[in-house]
Amino acid sequence: MKTSVRQRISGGVPGTALRVSAILATAAVMVSCSAAPVDESDRSTASFTTSRAPVASTPSESADASLFPKLGGTEPGSLTAVEPFDSVIDTVTDTGATAYRIRYMSTAAIGGGPVEVTGSVFVPGGAAPEGGWKVVAFNHGFTGIAPNCGPSLYDDLKEQWLPIAALLLNNYLVVASDYEGLGGAGGSAIAHALLDAAPLGRNVIDGVRAAADLVPSVGRQWAAFGGSLGGLATWAANEQASTYGDGLDLVGAASWVPMVDASELPRKAAAGTLTQDQLHLYLLAIMSMKATLHPDLVLSDYVRGEMYEKRDLLVLCTGPRIPEAVDFLETASAADLVPVNDAAAERMSGWLREIAVPRQRAAAPMIVIYGSADRLVDQSWIESALQRGCELGSSISWFLRPGEGHGDIDAAQAFPWIGARFDGQRAENGCAR
Repeated sequence: MKTSVRQRISGGVPGTALRVSAILATAAVMVSCSAAPVDESDRSTASFTTSRAPVASTPSESADASLFPKLGGTEPGSLTAVEPFDSVIDTVTDTGATAYRIRYMSTAAIGGGPVEVTGSVFVPGGAAPEGGWKVVAFNHGFTGIAPNCGPSLYDDLKEQWLPIAALLLNNYLVVASDYEGLGGAGGSAIAHALLDAAPLGRNVIDGVRAAADLVPSVGRQWAAFGGSLGGLATWAANEQASTYGDGLDLVGAASWVPMVDASELPRKAAAGTLTQDQLHLYLLAIMSMKATLHPDLVLSDYVRGEMYEKRDLLVLCTGPRIPEAVDFLETASAADLVPVNDAAAERMSGWLREIAVPRQRAAAPMIVIYGSADRLVDQSWIESALQRGCELGSSISWFLRPGEGHGDIDAAQAFPWIGARFDGQRAENGCAR
C-alpha cells in the first residue's frame, strides 16, 4: 500500500511506519531471540564533560523512592514537571506499564540556551531488573509543526502507540520526546525547527536523562529507536551521544525510513517532480524555516497560489478543519511550490543541507531500514546518507525492502536488533564490507 496524504495528515501511519503483524510477532518472541556475535563494530570511546552529572552506572537497589521525581533545574535533562498520563490508550497500560507526561530541559535550536520540552515516559510493570531499567528512546515520526502536534497531547499518541507497547512488552522503559516546539511548551507560535537534526538529537538524549529523574533504578544503557522524522532524530542522537550525551551509554540506534537530508526538495520543486506526499512536507519545512532558523526568508519566493492562501490551514494538527486540509492536499498543485528562481532554490537547498545528517561519526552501531517505494523520502537520499556515514567512520548495517514505502515499511527486525545490542552482541558493520 502507498501512504496517502489522508493517512499522513490525519494520523501517524508514516510516523509509526511499521507493519502491525510484524511488530506483534516480534514482541512475542523478541526476549528469547539471540544471535551469534558478528564482526566488532567501530564504536566511539571519546569522553567529554557536560554540565549534566552522569547517570550512575548501576542504580542502587535501595534507592529511596520518596526522592523521586526529582524536579527542578535548568541543566539539560532536568525534569521540570510530571503528571500521570492515565488517559493514554489502553493498549499501552494493558502491558502493565505506568504512563507519565513530562516536561524537561534541553538545549534550544536557536541560540543554544535552555528550552523546555514535553514528552512521555512509560515504565514497565513490576520491579526493575538488576542494573536498572534498560531505556529505549522512541522517537516519533512526522506529525506537523504546530505546538499542538506533540504526541503526548493525545491519548492515542498520534497513533504512535504500537511500537511503544511492543517495547514495554519486552521490559524496556520507554521515553518519547515531543521535540522542541511540539507539545505546547513555550507558547502558541510555531517554534519547531522541522528537519533540524541537531536539536532533535539533543531532545532525545535529554529525555533519557529526564527519565532518570522520574523514577528510581534507571540504568545508564539506552537505545534510540524511530522512523521517519524519528529516524532523523535517532541518527542525530547517535552522532551526538559521545559528546552531548556524555554520562549515558548508547548501545545502538535503529532508524527506519529516516528523513536524513531533504536538500533535494527545492530542486525537485523547481523541476515540478515533487511527489504528492512531498508537497506537504516541503511546505511545512519552508514555513518552519521562516518561523525559526531563517526569519528573513521571503515566503512568496517559495510558495504561491492556493498553497500560499491555505498555509495556515495546512499547519493544523487537529480540529474541525482537518478534512478540508486533507482534501486540498490530495489534489494540490506542485506548481504552487516552484521557487521564484534558481538562486532561491539553491539557497533553500543549502539551508536544508546545513541541518541534515550525517555530520559526524556516529557513536554506536546503527541499523537503517528503508523501502524502494517510499514517496516521501527518496531512496537515493538515504543511500547517499549511508555512503557519507560510512565515509565518516560510522558502523551501519542497512536493509532495502523492495516495493515497500514510507507508511508500510516492515521494520520489525529493529526490535531484536536493539535487544542484541543490550545483550552485548557485536553488530554487523556493513560499511566494512
